Amino acid sequence: MNRTVFGTSSEKTIKETEEERNLFNLNEAENNQNLNAIEPTISKVIKKRKAKTTKAESFKNLESREVIYDLHESEKICHECDVTLVEVGSKTRETIEVIKKAVKVMEKSITYKCPKCNSFHKAVLPKLPIEGSIATSSLLAQVIVDKTANALPLYRQSEDYKRIGLNLSRQTLSNWMIKSSLQLEIIFNKMKDDLLGNDIIHADETTLQVLKESGKKASSKSYMWTYVSSNYDDPIALYEYTSNRAGKNAKAFLQDFHGYLHVDGYTGYNQVDNVTLVHCMAHLRRKFHDVHVSIPEDKLGDSNTAIAMDYIYQIYSLDKKSRDLSINKRYEYKQVHIKPLMIKFRDWLNEKQLTSAPQSGYGKAVNYAVNYLPTIMNYLTDGRLELDNNKAERAIKPFVIGRKNWLFSNTPNGARSSAVLYSIVQTCLLNKINPYQYLAFVLDYLANHKINQIKLNDILPYSKNIIDDFNMKKEQ
Repeated sequence: MNRTVFGTSSEKTIKETEEERNLFNLNEAENNQNLNAIEPTISKVIKKRKAKTTKAESFKNLESREVIYDLHESEKICHECDVTLVEVGSKTRETIEVIKKAVKVMEKSITYKCPKCNSFHKAVLPKLPIEGSIATSSLLAQVIVDKTANALPLYRQSEDYKRIGLNLSRQTLSNWMIKSSLQLEIIFNKMKDDLLGNDIIHADETTLQVLKESGKKASSKSYMWTYVSSNYDDPIALYEYTSNRAGKNAKAFLQDFHGYLHVDGYTGYNQVDNVTLVHCMAHLRRKFHDVHVSIPEDKLGDSNTAIAMDYIYQIYSLDKKSRDLSINKRYEYKQVHIKPLMIKFRDWLNEKQLTSAPQSGYGKAVNYAVNYLPTIMNYLTDGRLELDNNKAERAIKPFVIGRKNWLFSNTPNGARSSAVLYSIVQTCLLNKINPYQYLAFVLDYLANHKINQIKLNDILPYSKNIIDDFNMKKEQ
């Protein structure tokens, strides 16, 4: 009872709970202070030291500037000997300086005239992502990344820009995000085509509040869905906004998809055509875990709940051993080692269901397991399939954390633009490329190429040349 009232309500580890709590801990600096701690070195701040990595290699991708502290000319004379001093050496230290500033850029296009034929020749100014706007692609990229990757709401961004001399209202920033998302829809649509062309997808959904939505109260729930590629395909994470949680939304988004769909227990996914559902063992484990932690330790012993948890633990342990195997070897491993154990667990559950009280916590866990274990066992049919849907849950988590900070979207257009922008930024992060640099590049590229000139396959977040150019590891 005490845990229900005061404790955590899920299987989160202490570490995970602390990480989320620290997002809103105003005393975090004081709680974590250690004034006697040793200051980190330059190498540790920039990159973890590895064997045979020189300091020069650690610094090579940082912009550098040299500051020289020298004696004034009048001081370069020895006052005792009246002789000019001779430089014999110097002492150097390395530090890191972070400068946040706005720079006004005056772009000028020079026009020339032929003195003989009077023809004019003018250098062409590159187009801006939002014509008539003062925002360059770099500024737009910063606003987008701060909102979607750093969970910084627009009103806080507006306040931050005021501190460096820019009066950018929240409305202006919101308009920039929506207009940028319209430019980037061509990227989103191509990513969607590529994702639906795979035969494995992970899906999940979470709530979203939209204040100004036709026909709905401001307090009613809307939804953001995520669809993520498997570990064996190009890393892609897509988000879609809908006004409700109806299964027809997933059905519509996935209408061109055929294959395996990793999902939780939400029955709306049953409406999706041409898919084999692979349900999530983590959700099944959670049902028994919630019962397990409510049982006094002296009564756990060989309880049925403890036995169920042991089955699940063994299955996860075997799955972990299989993850580094090739696809074919992993499939074979599943058949030899994991399938017999899952069948044994299934038979045990069927037996226990006959004697369990259906309305008890344990009885509900057993009934859930009996209903969903057969589709969880679809995981055995392919070496690429996963035991749980944690991949989709991890993909939706950045949106959930961001939502805690900005609470709601003002309009459906804002929610839809957020879906496009989250899709691109989170896909950048999955591919370990710098989302700021990528967005600045692709917004400029799209603005300055006609539709028939755009080489989409070369500018996706998972295109090889993009990964090579904007890889975050390479920057370090």
